[in-house]
Amino acid sequence: MSPLVDPFESFRSEVLKGSDASLDRLAFLIPACGTGWLDFDYQIGRLDDLAEEFGGTEASELMGWMAIRGFRGNAKQYYDPDNSFLNRVIDRGLGIPISLSVLAIEVGRRCGIELVGIGLPTEFIVAERDNPDRFHNPFRRRSMTPDDVAQLILRVAGADTVLTPAMRAPVAPTAIAARMLANLAHIYAQTDQLLDLEWVLRLAVSIPGVAGSVRRQFVSTLARRGRFLEATEVLVALMADGSVERSADERNADNKMLRQLRGNLN
Repeated sequence: MSPLVDPFESFRSEVLKGSDASLDRLAFLIPACGTGWLDFDYQIGRLDDLAEEFGGTEASELMGWMAIRGFRGNAKQYYDPDNSFLNRVIDRGLGIPISLSVLAIEVGRRCGIELVGIGLPTEFIVAERDNPDRFHNPFRRRSMTPDDVAQLILRVAGADTVLTPAMRAPVAPTAIAARMLANLAHIYAQTDQLLDLEWVLRLAVSIPGVAGSVRRQFVSTLARRGRFLEATEVLVALMADGSVERSADERNADNKMLRQLRGNLN
């Protein structure tokens, strides 16, 4: 990507493609926005090289190759932001379920293996598009049956959680990007890294259909950064958006926040 290209604008343009958005582009545009620039062609080339190195035709082979190649879950430092940046996952061989799944999807796609993302509660895996009962977990380095997945959910999400058809539904590229950004937002919010939280939320709110709670978090972050005018504009747009359902409590909170923001503009 040329240093003259705005990665934020490139991300916005990509998510507007909806189901036609390119997952690899979105995954690399996220760190590009964090650093201000990323050699996009080089990063795409690295995925091409990995696919050529793998050269297999089966998803189960891909899981084995990723394990042998050294790609693994970073359980010791799970909340390291680098785990969510695809370029850093390739650099270090370390990631979290969603970033390792993105890597598997993109290496597989280049080899004719069609994988889709599956967003389970607290974990992310992949399934074969044409054989949806064949699941694969790059983070845990194994292929899985539906029963395996059901047992995994019980362990990681609680005894009352069952595998539903909705959980098994393929996740669109824009929704995968939104989940990656949600992970980063959680990390930066917990560590009070407002500058990083701002750019992550700026990307998140550009995704069509983003939840009102994410937009409110963006407003709050902008206000804490002293960007009262932009915070006001974002909040007013949220309040005027008829597609966002707001409870009575949320409407009252929004009105209170708007008064406070406008007070800071005087």
